[in-house]
Parts: sequence; structure tokens; C-alpha cells
Amino acid sequence: MKKKNLLKKQNLKTFLVLVGLVIIGFSLGANQAVVRNILTNPFAALSSPKGETISAKQLAAMLKKKDFILINVHTPYEGEIAGTDTFVPYDQIPANSASLPKDKQAPIILYCKTGRMSGEAIATLKKLGYTNVRHLAGGMDAWQKTGAALMDLSTLENEVVPQAGFELPIAWDDIGPRLIALGVIDVTKFKQAVKLTAEQEEILTKGSDKKIRIDAASSQFVVDMLWALGLAQKSAVYEDGPMGKEYKKDAGNFASTGGWTLARGDAMQYLNKFDIVKLSPEQQKLVGDIAQNVYRPCCGNSTWFPDCNHGMAALAAIELLVAAGVDEKDIYRHVLSLNSFWFADSYLYVATHFARQGIPWASVDAKAVLGKDYSSAQGAGDVSKKVGPLPYKPEQKGGGCGA
Repeated sequence: MKKKNLLKKQNLKTFLVLVGLVIIGFSLGANQAVVRNILTNPFAALSSPKGETISAKQLAAMLKKKDFILINVHTPYEGEIAGTDTFVPYDQIPANSASLPKDKQAPIILYCKTGRMSGEAIATLKKLGYTNVRHLAGGMDAWQKTGAALMDLSTLENEVVPQAGFELPIAWDDIGPRLIALGVIDVTKFKQAVKLTAEQEEILTKGSDKKIRIDAASSQFVVDMLWALGLAQKSAVYEDGPMGKEYKKDAGNFASTGGWTLARGDAMQYLNKFDIVKLSPEQQKLVGDIAQNVYRPCCGNSTWFPDCNHGMAALAAIELLVAAGVDEKDIYRHVLSLNSFWFADSYLYVATHFARQGIPWASVDAKAVLGKDYSSAQGAGDVSKKVGPLPYKPEQKGGGCGA
């Protein structure tokens, strides 16, 4: 009992000495963010081994020649430091270990708002075997005290999938009525499958000179209309691509063909049959070239192999844009806009990945983003692992190829 009382007295003395030194340091103009962190969480400072913390100024210098993994562990989301690699909530690290580097000796720097959560996170990482981990003293508060700014990625969602939607530089024209007349769309079946607004019913049954516009509410209508067009339109994709070559005998068994049940009769009687969109041989080649560089996060195939509804819909969009003479670079941008509404969360991860590198979503290379590294199922999955949980969006739902 005496030993315990003695130990308590020693801890109290240590604590009082520490507080006294802090007050002196504060009066002399020492790092106020660190001081505040110690005052609000004094025992964390006592338990944090020497060498486990870095200052905001040190971090700023290190970011100029970055050779470490920077992880935001603060929850709830209150912004982040530019150059952050991933977000892992301090109390959910084991569950999100896939976002951590595989190399247990990799240099890692953690941060939160004040340093408390990151201090706790270090202990967790050590239990997982990581040996080279430090954290930012004073956290984001200390970072801002130096005059440095924080990024707020919570606005990204409205950039990737804006409430106002996107408008393509092409009109619906008479696509709907022609698809109905040909039998590619059975009006009764279509109306049962898709809840149409008055405007959409007019587009479908009468045609319209209005531009194709996609938003959250019209996403299903747009994908189904373009799907039907992509199925029926004559295309080099169906002649020279996998569906016309190695998988020709199985062409009717894919989700994009067998899954189209809104026609009069079997969908295969309409595949690759009609010149609804007039394309020259040169334009057909351009469609094929672009299609080979456009992937979707629901599978590992490009639009050159449109085996799902989104693949066929993207093919139709490319055909319409090429026929209208839209610049190739802009075609990729417009198809990315469509993909973003069809697979919103996948592209929020991609947008977060680029934002952390200082690249705004409006400035990304759409062709690169639509490529295999970012837009295939494997590529999108790899990006989401690197990004970690979206800090500004607690619940994510992946897109799919549901008809």
C-alpha cells in the first residue's frame, strides 16, 4: 500500500512539473498548439515515447519530398491535409487494414484534429506489427496555426454527381419512336419496368429535340434507352470485338443481350441489325477505338466487349457523340459523366484519389479515368483500397449492372 501511495505521489509530481513547464513555455511563446494539446490531454504526452511525434513545420517540410504514407485517422470528418494518402478512423484500424501499406516497416505519419486520436492509433498500428509510425503533434489544429490550410473533400460528391446533372451535346430526336417501330422496345413492357415522367414518355413515344440529360432521377431511363439503341445499332464492335469473334456463339447469353427483356420477342433478333445512327467507316473505327478505352466498374471488360447493360449504353452514347462530330477528348468527358451517375461511389473514390494529389475532378484526364486502371472492376477496387473509407460519406453503395 505504501508503494502504491508513493507511486501516486511521484506521478502527481511529474504531472505538476509538466504543467508548470507548459505554462512557462506558453508565456515564452512556445508552440501553442502543442501546449494546448498537452493541457487538454496531459497523460497522452506522458505516455507517448520520445520520437513518435513531429511538428507541423516538420511535416510541411517533409511533404515537399514525400517518402511516407500520410493517414488521416480523425473521425468525424473535419477536413484533411493535402498529400493525405488514405483515411482510416482511429477506432476502426483493424477492420480497414487493407488500406494500410503491406510493408510493416513503411514510414507512416498519422494525424487527427488535436493529436489524441492519432496517439491512440499508433498503439493499434504497433499491435499490428508496424514499426515506423509517428503522428502530428497538435494535429490539424497545429497545422492551421502555422497558416497552412486544410482540404475539404465533402464537396466532391456534388462535383462528381451534381444535383443538376449533366447534359450531353446530343438530342434524343426520334430514337425512341424508331426503336418502338422496329420492335426493340415494347412500350408496355418499358412502362412497366421504368417509371416514366411525362417528359420521358414523350421522349420515348414521340421523340424530342431536347438534349440527353442525366441526373439521379433519370439515370435508369437514360441507361435503358441507350441500352436499347446500343443493342440494335450496327457496330464494328459486334463485328470485330469479342462478341463477334471468340464469343460469337455465346452472344445471346450475356446480361446485355439475354437481359434485355423489354423488346417484342427475343433480343437477339435485334442485335447489330439497324443503321439507326448513321456512321461512316471512319466513324465506326473511331467508335471502336474509343470503346476499347472505356471500362465500367461492374466488370473487367471494356465497351469493346459490351456484355452488360451499362456497356451497351456507353456504346450507344459513343456512337451518338461520334456521329455528331464531338471532339474525341470531349466524348471521353461525356461518357465519364454517364458512368459517374451509373457508378457514383466508384467515381467518388477515384475523385478523392485525385483530389489528394491536388487534381480537381474537373481537371482529370477523362480518358485515363475511364481506362482499366481506374474504371474496370479491378482498377476501381484497387483505388478504393488506397483511398480507404470515404471520410465524408460514411455509407457507400457500389454500382451494379441490374437491368
